[in-house]
Order: sequence, then structure tokens, then C-alpha cells
Amino acid sequence: MVHWTLILVFMMLVLAGRSTWCFYFKFALYFMAVVVAAVVMLPVLVFRGRCVNNMRLAKRFANPIKHLLGLQFKVRGAEHLLRPGPYIIVSNHQSSLDFLGMMEILPERTVPVAKKEVLVFTGAFGLASYLCGTVFIDRRRPGVARGTLEKTASSLRQDNIRLWIFPEGTRNHGKHLLNFRRGGFHLAVQAQVPIIPVVYSSYAKFYNKKDRKFNSGLCCLTVLPPVETRGLGVTDVPELTTNVQCAMSSIFMDNQ
Repeated sequence: MVHWTLILVFMMLVLAGRSTWCFYFKFALYFMAVVVAAVVMLPVLVFRGRCVNNMRLAKRFANPIKHLLGLQFKVRGAEHLLRPGPYIIVSNHQSSLDFLGMMEILPERTVPVAKKEVLVFTGAFGLASYLCGTVFIDRRRPGVARGTLEKTASSLRQDNIRLWIFPEGTRNHGKHLLNFRRGGFHLAVQAQVPIIPVVYSSYAKFYNKKDRKFNSGLCCLTVLPPVETRGLGVTDVPELTTNVQCAMSSIFMDNQ
């Protein structure tokens, strides 16, 4: 009887929509769903071993989670992700909810670049991410992080890998994109692979961490045409970074 009462209370909180309790409940639901999915996948992932193709399984388990949270994703320009060969996707970063948008459009043989803390502190999710081929970098040790990216650059073409990078470097809840870090652009130039920008529209209408708002909502994912890096060198990286950020900022501002 008690557990049914708790369930009823939780459902009432969800229906409250804008309440603080709804915010915490939905994030708890999100966290539990991700952990459960990771735990269920782990036996298969361990059996297969670390492999980028494991992302197919992760995508299959992650996609239904958006329905639990009342989220929808509308995709524009998805055809740009169909090009063959390796490339680097760069996108803006607003929340851990970006993970669901990533899984919505993740191309074959694509893995994200994530901070090392995800591997160390997120238990089953971190282990599952590792087994899916996620590239982890230690942001507190820039030299080691550069070494990891350089090693990754050499394997992009050899192993036909695509990377997903958040060049803002941290979650940004503001109305403007943060200045992009150049690591991913150096990587693209070093490997001579295209950059494909992806822009998440603002979550402000349905999600706001400061105001503890988490309602149902729609996020538009805009995939921009590939930006070629063939023939570019190290000295071209600053201009390349600026041009990509300006193009993405324009789309982001149009989708506030």
C-alpha cells in the first residue's frame, strides 16, 4: 500500500509540471534509466570487448529514455551525417540531456570525447561508455590530454572512426555560445578530416537548472554542411574555429 502511495505522489508531482519536485523527480528518473540501461548492457559489452560498434547497442537502449522524460527531437540536415569516411562532429553543450540528442542522430562508428571523470565517477555508465569506445581525456593534465587526442588523430582514418566533441568545454545555460576550445579543430586539421557542426536549440522553454524547471519539450537538432580541412595547417586553426563558432552561433540564436 505504501509503495503505491509513493507512486501516486510521484505521478502528481510530474503532473505539476513546473514544480521543483518535478525537476528532481525527472532527473532522478533520467539517472535511474541510464544506469539500468548500462547495467543491462554490460554483460553483452564485456563479452564483446571494447569496440566502437557497441554504440549501436547503446543507441538502442538510450533512445526510449526521451519518452520517459517527455522530450522530442526534431532533426534538420541529417543527410550531412551520411557521408562516408571519418569526420569530427562538434556541438554546443547545455546539459547532460545532450546525451539523448546525441543518441538520436549518432552515425555509425561514432564515439564521444568525454572528460575522465565520467569514467571514474559514474559507475556502470562509465564502464559501459568505455566499452563502447568513448575517448576519455584528463582535463587537469593538458599534456596528457593532448597526447590522447594526437593518438586518436592517427587512428581516425586507419580505423574509420568519427568523433563527437563539445568544444565549449563545459555546460552552458546562457543565451550565447561560449568561446570554443581549439583541441577538436587541431585534431581535425591534423587528421585532415571534415568537421560537421551540430546545433542543439536552446532548452530554455522546457528546461532551466537555475529555476528548477523540467517540463516536456521539443529540441531541434540542426546539422550543418561539412567544413573541409584538407590542405589546412596549424596556423589555420584559429580562423577555422572562429568560422565554425560563428555559423553555429547564428543557428543557435535563431532557435532561442
